[in-house]
Amino acid sequence: MPGGYQSEKGPNQGTAFLGRKAPFQAFVITDATAFGLSLAVVFVHFFAARNLSGLWFYRAFTRFLISLAIVAVVVAFSTGTYAVLSPSLGFAIATCLIGLSFFLGIFTVTYSRDLWRCIILKKYEG
Repeated sequence: MPGGYQSEKGPNQGTAFLGRKAPFQAFVITDATAFGLSLAVVFVHFFAARNLSGLWFYRAFTRFLISLAIVAVVVAFSTGTYAVLSPSLGFAIATCLIGLSFFLGIFTVTYSRDLWRCIILKKYEG
């Protein structure tokens, strides 16, 4: 758990130190979302193995769920890191930017082929 647990005797013993901070709450929500989506993908894969008639639908659906799970994992990493490193704000922001740059990389890889194809076609059509 990011930040650790309270070890002092009392009603809050065993609870997370960062439990009331918004970045930590965002971390918990996105982490649970990523876990739930990942479980849904596994469930759909098992169901698809038993029912091969709609395999194309299951593949498309799991691809969509995996994409959402990956987004949730990256956001959970960034918010968890921010929650722990928020006392040193510059370091926290830099770490979040590095984590969220994953989306820029995915965008580049996903659309670079189409982008280069458009550039080359314009060059030869031009």
